[in-house]
Amino acid sequence: MGYHIVLRQNQDLENLRQEVQAKARPMPEFFLLQDKLDAHIHQPNVDATYRDNLTAIFEGNPSSWSLARKLAKELTQDDVVFCASEDMAIPLASMFLGKKNRPKIISLFYNVVRPRGLVSTKLFRIAQNIDLFLVITAYQGEFLQKYLNIPEERVQFLWHKVDLDFFTPGPMSKAKTSPLLASAGLETRDYRLVAAATQAMDVDVRICAASEHAKRLKRSFPAKIPENMLHQYYSMKDLIQLYRDADIVIVSTFESNQSAGSTSLIEAMACKRPVIVTKNKGIVNYLDPNAMHIVELGDVEGMKSAINDFLDHPDKATEYAERAYEIAKERHTVKDFVKTVSKQMLRLSHA
Repeated sequence: MGYHIVLRQNQDLENLRQEVQAKARPMPEFFLLQDKLDAHIHQPNVDATYRDNLTAIFEGNPSSWSLARKLAKELTQDDVVFCASEDMAIPLASMFLGKKNRPKIISLFYNVVRPRGLVSTKLFRIAQNIDLFLVITAYQGEFLQKYLNIPEERVQFLWHKVDLDFFTPGPMSKAKTSPLLASAGLETRDYRLVAAATQAMDVDVRICAASEHAKRLKRSFPAKIPENMLHQYYSMKDLIQLYRDADIVIVSTFESNQSAGSTSLIEAMACKRPVIVTKNKGIVNYLDPNAMHIVELGDVEGMKSAINDFLDHPDKATEYAERAYEIAKERHTVKDFVKTVSKQMLRLSHA
């Protein structure tokens, strides 16, 4: 039996491992999964054909299809494959339509409630060839089950994860003249709300405006950035320190079907910082009113009130941060995530 991991984008794995060992970045789940199962890692670095370019109209990109085509010639019923996202799982599953000697496929699905996702999941009949759908938002799981008419046991919810050996509580770097509010990420972020709520406050707002999986939206930032707001790139080490220096971490998003904001939320929780988060339906089951302030989408006055409450009541802020930290340790570790995925891959290998 062979175990395989299919990544969604090319990475320099050797350099990545060195950075992890040097504690310059968090541990990716696929390295832990590889070590646990002695799995092979595959990346979409195969030359694409004209056909790949055509099928990429429906899902993924040409390299996704070229890799799927290559793997379809190599994988058999004696293999179990974990796909890191639907843009790799859908091409791979489509290659085995009507074939009996196919591998078992388990995949993370981040967002199918979008035009291409709705079309490709039905067009390529992926329900026939994907054995287990993993989701990190309850909304996506419920939608997949109904839309593809698959039994409940083939959809599993997993809590989103971070490396809690990397994102940890720690001392502030220096004395501050004003309270520091921090935010991070680009995925459907609403920094206009943060700017509107804080522009008249005696606070500093610092935003890590970078993401591996999302592009900056024009509507995310106000046309004129307030003087007390700064957005820039932060390295992973600098991002941790930004969290630690923050009096409050704000996760502000627009409405979303997917897990927008969940990574930043959990990173802040892991660093034991007070968190204010806006309520979008993609992460609603991640929100705990006893561990964070929850604000309605676009609610400027609600955001102001939450910020002032934490700043005016530091004991309450500390209490909420402690609760959030315990939640992070209980359900959001990358090690627990890998434990669950590997368990399912082993189960499928004996099915």
